[in-house]
Amino acid sequence: MKSIKNIYRTVCLTGLLALGTSSCTDWLTIYPQDRVVEENFWEDKNDLEGVRYGAYRQMARTVSKLVVWGDLRSDSYAVNSVEHSAQGNRDTYIEIVNGMPDSSMDVFDWGGVYTTINYCNKVLQHGEEVLERDKQFTSGEWIQMHAEMTALRALNYFYLIRAFKDVPYTTKVINKDSEVESFPLTNQLAVLDSIILDCERVKGKARNRFSDKRDTKGMITNCAIYAMLADMYLWRASLHEGRHDKNTKDVIVINGEEVSYSIADDYNKAIEYAEASLKSLADQNIEEQRSAGLSSSSETVDYGLGSNYAMIKNNFEGAAQATVPQLEAQTAIFSSKNSRESIFELQYSLSDELSNTIVNSLYGFGNGTHLMVNKEAIAKLYNDNSITGTGDNGAMWDSRIWVGCQNKVSTSSDAATTQAQAGYYCMKYHFIPGRSLNMEGSMNSREIRSFTYTSSTFNNWIIYRMTDVMLIKAEALACLGNANLKAVKAICNAIHRRSYCNYRNPSKIPATDAMQDQEATKPGNVYGTAQTPKAGNNVTVTLSEGIMCVMNERQIELLGEGKRWFDLVRLAERCSYRTADPEDPREPGIPNGQTGMSAMVTQFLGTGGNQGLATTLINRFKNRYGLYSPIYYMEVKAANGAIEQNPVWNKSKYER
Repeated sequence: MKSIKNIYRTVCLTGLLALGTSSCTDWLTIYPQDRVVEENFWEDKNDLEGVRYGAYRQMARTVSKLVVWGDLRSDSYAVNSVEHSAQGNRDTYIEIVNGMPDSSMDVFDWGGVYTTINYCNKVLQHGEEVLERDKQFTSGEWIQMHAEMTALRALNYFYLIRAFKDVPYTTKVINKDSEVESFPLTNQLAVLDSIILDCERVKGKARNRFSDKRDTKGMITNCAIYAMLADMYLWRASLHEGRHDKNTKDVIVINGEEVSYSIADDYNKAIEYAEASLKSLADQNIEEQRSAGLSSSSETVDYGLGSNYAMIKNNFEGAAQATVPQLEAQTAIFSSKNSRESIFELQYSLSDELSNTIVNSLYGFGNGTHLMVNKEAIAKLYNDNSITGTGDNGAMWDSRIWVGCQNKVSTSSDAATTQAQAGYYCMKYHFIPGRSLNMEGSMNSREIRSFTYTSSTFNNWIIYRMTDVMLIKAEALACLGNANLKAVKAICNAIHRRSYCNYRNPSKIPATDAMQDQEATKPGNVYGTAQTPKAGNNVTVTLSEGIMCVMNERQIELLGEGKRWFDLVRLAERCSYRTADPEDPREPGIPNGQTGMSAMVTQFLGTGGNQGLATTLINRFKNRYGLYSPIYYMEVKAANGAIEQNPVWNKSKYER
């Protein structure tokens, strides 16, 4: 099989599949423009593989939007006050961070995602005919490719329903203008049911791994499908919990038969598939080691959770004060790319002529449109409520802070650095392994004094990785009740411990072989406290100790990875079942989610620089629809009534 590296560079689909990525006069631009006749194209396996790889390349082009949809409105960021060269983008980011997304912003144009979906649909439509024509193309290869493209299509729809809620849904190939139809909006849960069923049908039928590591990590494998199913079931359980009593049974038709399931069933499915994904990843790593003639890695540690949870170890032990921390885990995951913890990440490189510009647009402190990290929101995750404190359990001992919430240092000689405003920045995509951190100060105040800034536009973008899936499992466990609290904390503590370094008092570090019995000496996140934020209708919503544990650990572990806003939306949806809430404007008989939305905003979005914003946001968001993005106004305009704008964002600035 050709390496994805070579295919990304050589795939030639410009004439045949020059799919539009922005809207024009037609509402859903997922069709080729300037296309040639396809009848003579689908002849052999190479034709099919060209479109297959084109789907991955197209998804890689949409990452800049996926990140904004999944992260930018969260509590993790504030906008740098310095005006930059890309001032227009920065102004858009300011409005979004301040809770004022507008349908005129082209960042909400979903055309590029539907283009990826159309690539997948083309492969799925033409695969059987290629199988008939090309005798070198085996049925086994087609089964694997079919599973891969089905799951990739499902993943892109999953992004759409998390970002926009109700979206047009079709599995039909669009080839030319005359085939474009005004597909109406399909309810979020109906789309979710469909893509879950799709993934259930193809689970275990994709490749376990490819001969090339970059393909294994850069393409859909069974490991990735299991991770997607875990995530999707967690979302479906949360959406139903916010609409129905927990004991309510729902019904879905599978192969013509009605199948009944409950919210608890879905949470258990999330746990089951998270475990399956982690097992598949462990098997991947073992097979790779064997094929390379290597013994098992000694540079991993599972902190008492079992071999399927073995994470890359940061070797802090015995380091002197002046030693530059190597940060092996961060280096392998973000700098070296395609680590043993990676499940699916989109590939970028200079040789492919495909760049990931969003890394420099949002993160780092060069002259761009980047974001500052909301220091206060991150600091509240730690016992001393400080990023630079001296307490035994402070953030100063969490190495993820060193590269994820980096203080801009005014003494730096780097020109790109000195152009930035003083503040805290996410640098996890920009540090140079082994020499980027100059750690100075006393043993009681170990801080970064300088940072070598490296601008890169070829960072891979991780969709799923090991600790993300571990925390999906932990969240599902927490949602099933306090009986699982010990298991939830064991997972979160293990992830935290991997990046935790206390030179001053090593006794505060839990033993690696007794994590589940070491809650009293956990590294120090303050996630062990249930929260009761006030919400609408004089109601308070209790966020359990386990839920807070997971939410806080996900915030710091996955900072800057396009996850946080989606996490907050899922939490708000889960907390939304209150009969006192008004009726949903589009779902008769269902509460509109006002309570859950208010609880989430009150608990999380009123921190630090956003402190005075919570009341404004509650009034602006109104109900669950405020959690989702406005639909790009050109799509609504061209749909001739088939698409209704999100009712909270029903006007664009062009219409006011």
